[in-house]
Amino acid sequence: MSLNFFTLLQLPETFIIDLKKLDQNYQNLQKEIHPDRFASLADEEKIASIKKAAQVNDAYQTLKSPIRRAEYLLHLHGINIHDEKYTAVPQDFLMQQMEWREELETHKQNKEALEKLANDIQKNKSEMLNQLPEYFESKNNLNSAIKVTRELNFIEKIEQHINDALIEII
Repeated sequence: MSLNFFTLLQLPETFIIDLKKLDQNYQNLQKEIHPDRFASLADEEKIASIKKAAQVNDAYQTLKSPIRRAEYLLHLHGINIHDEKYTAVPQDFLMQQMEWREELETHKQNKEALEKLANDIQKNKSEMLNQLPEYFESKNNLNSAIKVTRELNFIEKIEQHINDALIEII
């Protein structure tokens, strides 16, 4: 069984984490377990070192991203937000998402319009991210955390589509 990412990186199991401490703990762990330090040892020890380094990297990337961190916290509560039972999205968010996609398609070749859309979506994303700490602190509000985390996943996808469209323009 793999070690809890928060435990691995010596952080409290909360949504709000100290990112500087995350970076510092990650760097310290990487120095300890870097595969180059085990180059002269037996193959088993090298493989173990590589696996540990991969686990530390995975933990770091997960905890560094607020959306991945929210997903992981939900996972620790036994919730997989990609499970079928959590796929329902509120009607108003569905409509918002359709509007964003329509706007993206309409302005695919317009850099300024795409940047404005990206800004609008970023504001929306920030507001949603600001709600998550409260939902996780009061553990009885995990349904709201699930809803917001799923919506943030959708937002992340449309942001990627906008970035792709901006790259196409350049």
